[in-house]
Amino acid sequence: MKENRKILRKEKGITLIALVITIIVLLILAGVSIAMLTGQNGILTQAQNAKNKTEEAQAEEQNILTNYEDYINNATLDTATVGEIVTGGNKQYSNNGKAIIPEGFAIVPGLDDVSQGLVISDVANDTENTGNQFVWVPVEKGKYIRNTSYGDTNVSETAYTDSDYLPDVIQPVIPEGTTEPETIGQINEEAERATVESAGGFYISRYEAGKETSGNTNILVSKSGATVWVDQTQEEFKDIAKRFSKNTEHVKSALCSGIQWDVTMAFITANDGSYSVTKATEDWHNGSLPTVSGANPEDKACNIYDLEGNLLEYVAEKNSYYTGIPIIFRGGIYDIAEPASHRGSGTGSGGSRSFRFVLYVI
Repeated sequence: MKENRKILRKEKGITLIALVITIIVLLILAGVSIAMLTGQNGILTQAQNAKNKTEEAQAEEQNILTNYEDYINNATLDTATVGEIVTGGNKQYSNNGKAIIPEGFAIVPGLDDVSQGLVISDVANDTENTGNQFVWVPVEKGKYIRNTSYGDTNVSETAYTDSDYLPDVIQPVIPEGTTEPETIGQINEEAERATVESAGGFYISRYEAGKETSGNTNILVSKSGATVWVDQTQEEFKDIAKRFSKNTEHVKSALCSGIQWDVTMAFITANDGSYSVTKATEDWHNGSLPTVSGANPEDKACNIYDLEGNLLEYVAEKNSYYTGIPIIFRGGIYDIAEPASHRGSGTGSGGSRSFRFVLYVI
């Protein structure tokens, strides 16, 4: 009987020890499992890394496909001839860079170097500067960005793209219920960027926006010696800038955006060593109000005129810092030595405010 009790106690003792050991083993296994799941080299971490790498690979693949698509599209275009009006659709051109020459326009002879500012006109062989002229600003993918280092620091850092300035054919649909101006601006900005990068660039008016009168109608032009368009608000200029038309579906006009102005400044800086976009030339800021475009030959860079003046130019950009004067203008003005890259803030209309417009290649 005594012997049986000893055996029973021994069996109970062994069972408790086994239980403790089992718990310890389970804790160790749990710790190892947690480490395997969540550690630096854990399963969950590795899964997330794999997901990230997959997304990066997909983005890179899409970028390559887009580049191939652009290459194929451009490769199928005929080559434009200098001086001749392009017909039958857009054509391509290559001379120290590539450009798309839209239907209805011709390359101006002697101004056909892309890196120096290729100029097109709606008049054939326009060496006398009688037609509407525009300068091609080439854009590499990933470099169509705003430069916040120019001009007023506060305005630059809080600048965002405006709304309702794009031509109808590329105007994006704003989701219902979206009211935040910066959000709407970002949606417009993305549509703008996609169109420009798809074409490989855009055309900027060679001169400040000019005005010609036909009967009771004011016609928007980009011509040397044209009367500069003034005394309108930025909202009115956004509408006016869409009016340029040469009976072609291959280009659409719009008010120059803040990003387009910055990209133009970068293009000039990279290709015109004699012109500083960040330092004003004071010699010709003599306080005399110019009445026509292209009046100052010194104020020309990459074949683009009127950047440091004649007038402040409204762009499709606003700021969320100076809420009372939210609309942004760029460049200099006739009576103050401001550089071409200058970014300021204002509102309203007046004789010192004008604009510049661009052509999107469709």
